Amino acid sequence: MKCRRYFRDINKRKLFKNTELIQRVNKVLYFSLKTNTLKIILLENYSYYFSQVQIKNFCVVSGRSRGVHRKFKISRILLRELSGKGYFFGLKKASW
Repeated sequence: MKCRRYFRDINKRKLFKNTELIQRVNKVLYFSLKTNTLKIILLENYSYYFSQVQIKNFCVVSGRSRGVHRKFKISRILLRELSGKGYFFGLKKASW
């Protein structure tokens, strides 16, 4: 079941994608400037809500936030179940 955090995270991803270039330019300008007054102006435009740190990975199927495989975007539990059924080529069940 997907929760509100999952949908909020989707909005954060959209906002980050729209403002990524502007934030990178502002960061370069911030560290290259020597006067504090211009740095304050750049910091006023910056919002922590748009940053990449706020983005969290969630499982696409279950909405689980921990143990998510980056390549498939599903949780480790579902990855094990689906790979055991043969949905992912090249993955095998490990046994020692």
